[in-house]
Amino acid sequence: MRIISWNVQGVKKAQVLQEIQFLKRTHKPQILFLQETLVNERNILDILPKLGFDHFDYVEPVNHSGGLVVL
Repeated sequence: MRIISWNVQGVKKAQVLQEIQFLKRTHKPQILFLQETLVNERNILDILPKLGFDHFDYVEPVNHSGGLVVL
């Protein structure tokens, strides 16, 4: 089983999304764990189709810090 864990420090950045897509293509992880996403659930739902995962679990950030996503 392949798992990638990454402190992204803001998942809405275009470069971060490109890096995640690259990691997914090259390493083919079954689980992707992102920390410090800094976005709410609505934004994660917008980003999810771009990442190619069907299921996720999510913890919202508190103010301007935190946020976890397991895909």
